[in-house]
Amino acid sequence: MKQFYYLIVFFLISTYSAEGRLFKKEHKSSNPLVVSVSIHLNKIYDINSVNKTYMIDAYLVLSWHDASIPDWIHRNNETNIIYENEKFPETIMVPSFEFINILGNREIINKQLIVNPDNTLIYNERFHGRFTSDMDFHKYPNDKQCFTIQLESFSMEKKDLVFTNPQLFPKVLDPSYFEEWKILGKKDYVNQIVYHHLSTNKKGEVFSRCNFEIFAQRKIEYYIWKVMLPIGILVVASWLVFWVKDFANQLNISFTLMLTMVTFNFYTSSLLPTLPYNTFIELIIISGYISIFLTLITVIFTYAYSKNHKATIRINTFFKLFFPLLYILYITICILVIFF
Repeated sequence: MKQFYYLIVFFLISTYSAEGRLFKKEHKSSNPLVVSVSIHLNKIYDINSVNKTYMIDAYLVLSWHDASIPDWIHRNNETNIIYENEKFPETIMVPSFEFINILGNREIINKQLIVNPDNTLIYNERFHGRFTSDMDFHKYPNDKQCFTIQLESFSMEKKDLVFTNPQLFPKVLDPSYFEEWKILGKKDYVNQIVYHHLSTNKKGEVFSRCNFEIFAQRKIEYYIWKVMLPIGILVVASWLVFWVKDFANQLNISFTLMLTMVTFNFYTSSLLPTLPYNTFIELIIISGYISIFLTLITVIFTYAYSKNHKATIRINTFFKLFFPLLYILYITICILVIFF
């Protein structure tokens, strides 16, 4: 009889304890979970101007406080509990997040979860992936771009989770992080994004987003020596036909330069982004086509309509000055329109 009585008491106590734990588990604080975010950048590489993408290798660190962590996690130990590259305990919830501007899935190389005795948790992972952001190439190759990392909660709205204290490390980025770019500065901040497709109400669902931005300017030296200088030489060479007296030689020079320009364009096409508008360097290439073509037309026109040798000399003398001045005017207008 006593054993039956003890069983009833034990059952009542267990039921009460389970209901109490269930209540605590289901009870949610009215305050959102506050998660601080930091990113330690290792390198930005494989920058593809054609596809507007870039690879990022970095460390992501999330830090937050969770008062609901069971006491048995610490095992009465005052030191940190560390989980590495394994499935974390089901009783510990790591806030779900995603990189908004990443293409495909990020590759996680290593991950770690640190549980401190004061119930502060630190999630750390090393990742790399291909990111994308809006880029303006009107000034290419002297353009300035913003390389962005955008982190956002996947399933928890702003009322449930808020990102705070974003930090991008190292504080000073040296040239080793960008081989072909000059670093101008960086910025990190938190804003909110409203999604209307997740609910039927007109207000939409609000999510917290963490933004890390790196501003850089492309180094133009390579394009000056490999693209602009050869085009300039071809353009100047096309003007030399006005110093050649023989018409056949003039035609040979003009056609040869035109073919050279076409061949050079095939070489540079892989360097240029595919865009619905012309960049500065494309305007330079177009100027080479136009200049060589106009000199060819001028030579044929002079030969066809010149009445005598003296008239040909006067016409050639005029175009010796006209074409350089016209080309300089064209380049000046392009610079003023694009850069100012």
